[in-house]
Amino acid sequence: MLKKLACAALLAAALPCVAMAAKPVNSEKMVNDYDRFYVVYVDDDERIYADNDTIARDPVSAGMLPVIRCTLYAEVYKDPLTYPDYGNKQMVDHILQLDCAVGADQIGQDIKYKILNKVVGAYSPDGKPLPAYNGNHKDTADEAEEIYMSLYRVSQNIGW
Repeated sequence: MLKKLACAALLAAALPCVAMAAKPVNSEKMVNDYDRFYVVYVDDDERIYADNDTIARDPVSAGMLPVIRCTLYAEVYKDPLTYPDYGNKQMVDHILQLDCAVGADQIGQDIKYKILNKVVGAYSPDGKPLPAYNGNHKDTADEAEEIYMSLYRVSQNIGW
């Protein structure tokens, strides 16, 4: 139980520290700039990219898993998609910019994943800011494990 509380406190403390310098990007740039944007999650509704320039791991003691912070961009697909959407490369309805802190904690034989996301911007597929975003980004608790594993692997190659 103490580990759960410590992980939750660490995640809450880490979220405000996420780099705010990330600039809005367009859908085309995220798809084509493999050095900067990594796909960390995909499902029927969205594709989530991590901005490599913002990925940071919190220092931890040996044998512990770090909290990883970054800026995520979620391309939210149109619903329903039509044939012209595919043909005209207009599958994306909007892009959400999220400040993210994700962590993992081993409890017995199981690893539990926690993620905190805060929507900080909404953009059209061509990168233009949208008026105040009133929608809700779906709860990403189910995505936490895959996003953590992807960010953990990527963050190993950044050279800390």
